[in-house]
Amino acid sequence: MSLFSFIFEHISQQQFLSEYFDRAPLHIKGVEQKFSNLFDMQTFNQILNSNTLLYPKVRITNHNNTIHKYDLIDDVDRYANNQNNTLNKKKMLHAIARGGTLVFDNIQQHSLRLENFSDALASELNTRISINGYYTAAHQRGVNPHFDRHDVLVLQTHGSKRWYYRNDQHVLSKAIRHQPVPLIDDDATGWSSVLLEQGDVFYCPRGLWHFTRTEAQHSSHLAVGLYPLTLREWLLRQEQDEHFATLLESYVRRPFQAPVSPIESAPVQTLVNHLLATAQEDLDLDLQARPYLELE
Repeated sequence: MSLFSFIFEHISQQQFLSEYFDRAPLHIKGVEQKFSNLFDMQTFNQILNSNTLLYPKVRITNHNNTIHKYDLIDDVDRYANNQNNTLNKKKMLHAIARGGTLVFDNIQQHSLRLENFSDALASELNTRISINGYYTAAHQRGVNPHFDRHDVLVLQTHGSKRWYYRNDQHVLSKAIRHQPVPLIDDDATGWSSVLLEQGDVFYCPRGLWHFTRTEAQHSSHLAVGLYPLTLREWLLRQEQDEHFATLLESYVRRPFQAPVSPIESAPVQTLVNHLLATAQEDLDLDLQARPYLELE
């Protein structure tokens, strides 16, 4: 069985691409033990207790963004605090108990099973992937309402969490702090919701506003970030090509040209023709696993 089929169950690749990818959220029910061989609370606790936890790779956030690094480290003095990114585990527990959500970026780097899963899924989808781990105690609100600039596959590995989501105005290329956030009243009016239970999957397309709440159970999930190549990233890659870089040096205005007038269109057309020709060529994403040391 492919990893795609394992995750998406009855949804075919074609159906996913035509009906959901970059379009609509998708909730897939799964059996409780679906991810038990991949990641469970024992594994999460082992990772947390066998590593030095450094901010901001590991952090705790809440719905109001009121938990700061200085609430999570040993308080020495201003200079030492600025230099110190090592989290105090007792303070972390207190922050979680007060409603914070634990976030562990790139958690696959600390678990061979997760890393093998990540590498295999990236190879199968031909798409860059990262995995973050999340934990929230029961009866709490998760991170503040936001949208992601990449697609996310949520794998509910422990307990349950309710996801609220809605389509609303947004600009993918603009920071969220400079955009109006949809209002949330006591009844979450205008928001759709789905309860993710252990073994469930939720596909959250980029640009979809969302926030979360836990109910009667604690919750742990893996957020698998999908990063298909964007036009912006492809154009940045082209700058490594000598011919493309040379075309960018073409003059588009001449001396003595009227101060308010069109630029020269010929260099633009030449650049466009080059890009169209390059777009027809095969592209190697070069999805290499991270380098390893191997000593004998």
